[in-house]
Amino acid sequence: MARRVLLQVFMATSADILGSIRKTKIPARWAGYYSRLCAERDRLLERDYSSAEAFQPKLDDLSDAASEESERGLTMVAATATQGTIIEVLQAIQRIERGTFGVCELTGEPIAAERLNSIPWTRYCFEGQRQLEQAGLVRRSALPALEGLAESQPSEEAELEDNSG
Repeated sequence: MARRVLLQVFMATSADILGSIRKTKIPARWAGYYSRLCAERDRLLERDYSSAEAFQPKLDDLSDAASEESERGLTMVAATATQGTIIEVLQAIQRIERGTFGVCELTGEPIAAERLNSIPWTRYCFEGQRQLEQAGLVRRSALPALEGLAESQPSEEAELEDNSG
């Protein structure tokens, strides 16, 4: 609970804190993205990770303690990822409010509508993202090909045949 309040205070704009009467005018072309980003922000802020803070190890049952520790670790990873996404979403909302939304921060080129539809908080166009990945400044987020793993490891049957013959 305290973490959520802290995040909300951290993410409040100066207008939120000062109670500004003037509302930011959102350009009509970005209004849909603005409402999607605000909904995503609210959804992410509603997540509750308080169970990770209340971890009490049980020394009498090591398997339960290990299971709880694994769960706690996964919760912390999810909380960290969520926090990073919240920051990205808030920055995108601010870019809409400032009038810089939809422009690549690296190349200055417009970001394709398909990319904004997929990832409305993106800061880079396809070319800018590619340049960052080539320079090693960001990791490409993708799952490894599973069929390559199966081919590289010998099966148990093949090992048994080799050992028996």
